[in-house]
Amino acid sequence: MHKITIITPPDKIFNQDYVFVLIHPSSAVKEQFQRVVAHIDLPITVYVYDKPEIDDDIDWLLSVCRIANTVVMDLDNCPPKIRQIASYILSHSNTYWLTKDNNTYYNKLSVNQVYNLDFIEQLTGDYIEAQKELYQ
Repeated sequence: MHKITIITPPDKIFNQDYVFVLIHPSSAVKEQFQRVVAHIDLPITVYVYDKPEIDDDIDWLLSVCRIANTVVMDLDNCPPKIRQIASYILSHSNTYWLTKDNNTYYNKLSVNQVYNLDFIEQLTGDYIEAQKELYQ
């Protein structure tokens, strides 16, 4: 396991790490994320946004979503103000989202609904292979 850097608003770091953003992850999502990334052989930066109120950090959230390799949004745990911008965040191809709600239109905006975080190992594995090919 490589170095893992955790960052919260308003801080940012600009590096060459694989970047994750976790938006309002539940305790279960945090635990599963921790188990999955323990097996990843990459330096990782994780931005965590789990503030109950949106305040002035919306610009921070939107900007880190743009620089991230992978965004994970736990819709069931998001407060109403974050749900107002959820469709924009979900429209990005690097965003994966979790919900137990069967009556949602978000699946019309994004096919990246996931039910657990096992997909992360595949994404990072593909990223590692792509990096190897770049430097050969």
